[in-house]
Amino acid sequence: MKKKTLTPKQKKIILIAMVLLAAVIAILIFTLKKGGSILTAAPSVTIETPEKRSASNKESFSLEVQLSGLGEAVYPAASFSIQFDPAKLEFLGIEEGDVLITDTESSSGWKAPRWSVNVERSNEIGQINLMYLDLTGGKNAFTEASVAEEGGVLLRLQFRLRGSAKSGEIYELSFEDAVFAASDETESLAMANGTLCTNNGRIVIGD
Repeated sequence: MKKKTLTPKQKKIILIAMVLLAAVIAILIFTLKKGGSILTAAPSVTIETPEKRSASNKESFSLEVQLSGLGEAVYPAASFSIQFDPAKLEFLGIEEGDVLITDTESSSGWKAPRWSVNVERSNEIGQINLMYLDLTGGKNAFTEASVAEEGGVLLRLQFRLRGSAKSGEIYELSFEDAVFAASDETESLAMANGTLCTNNGRIVIGD
């Protein structure tokens, strides 16, 4: 069968279409860099997926929960529910991250949030329920300035592999719920309504 060739007119149309497409992409990228509303991503929380761990390694280890950013409101409360397999993983507690809350009484103006979590209950039900609540009415809250431009570590989850862990298995760490609550409910960020994105993590067991 004879190969069909494009006419000069068809080639010109294709070239124009490619130029227009490139222009649209460039405009979108420029708008995003300037903080425009087109395709602006919602803030997100992400559970780190670490390197493979050996089933025989029973040392404790930490997984970062990373925060990409926040909105322009003040957030005096935050809560997260994270599911895990308690038959394979033992939850040990949390460590501080580098995302701070405001503190009007300190010289720096910042301090680390104190998260509430019941470790024993978490291991019983296979769900980590974390909560931060500012009882000062907004003096010790999360704000947009709490997070560096490139994001930050909200907190670290500490685990240890149980004796039942086996090579080749994968243990999911998944968000059941995630919220940064503002005084005005319409400004709150929540996984449930898509204003706060979540990215689950996993622990892969190697040889």
